[in-house]
Amino acid sequence: MTFPTDVSNEKSGNYHHGNLREVLIDIACAHIRDVGMEKLSLRAIAKDAGVSANAPYRHFPDKRSLLIAIAIAGFEQMAEAMHHVDERALPILEEMRLKGRAYIHFATTHPEKYKLMFGPAISERTESMELMIAAGTSYELLLKTVRKGIETGIFRNAEVRSLADPIWAQIHGISSLLIDGFFNHDVQNFRTAWSQQGQNLPCPLTFACEHSLEETLDNFFNASILGIASEQTRKDHACR
Repeated sequence: MTFPTDVSNEKSGNYHHGNLREVLIDIACAHIRDVGMEKLSLRAIAKDAGVSANAPYRHFPDKRSLLIAIAIAGFEQMAEAMHHVDERALPILEEMRLKGRAYIHFATTHPEKYKLMFGPAISERTESMELMIAAGTSYELLLKTVRKGIETGIFRNAEVRSLADPIWAQIHGISSLLIDGFFNHDVQNFRTAWSQQGQNLPCPLTFACEHSLEETLDNFFNASILGIASEQTRKDHACR
């Protein structure tokens, strides 16, 4: 199957020569936010970019390839943010906290990319080697910190992924909760609505509702990191 490649009607006002691909990705993210993944259209993206309807096909032969490109760009951005933490030569626990914060900051700043990176919109994602490499690169930055923690006795002696995967799952989970607005409730209204449903159970998210985001994240990181800490690290933490 062939795709149109005529770009004779491209306008030069909306982008510099050579960066149309990045422009299209940025506009696609805005469209996903505004109209959703299902209504994403290469033709509409081209219109907003100020180029011919055929121009995007030079870079993305179909919608799936565009979605893969957005996800790859997201993983690369997230990896870059986490890599900056490595450059600071911090103590292991602080390094882990800041990498987690970098991850969460990326997710909440770029929710459209984040949901695409981990959501079901891209089918058969393992068929894209470039996407798998991008995802693996960001995950390796987490593994790197866990390895150093094991080697220095900060984390307990166990297989690296057995410690890294729970940390990643928890960071991913809190990122998703933040994106979906679960930590933005007015606590009194939330409690009232909860009680009106006849719930006799403890009200969920009470801590997050009553404290600042910084306090919530500190509480989260302390709990999650101590979960993989060595016995000595736990004792040291308890003495503070």
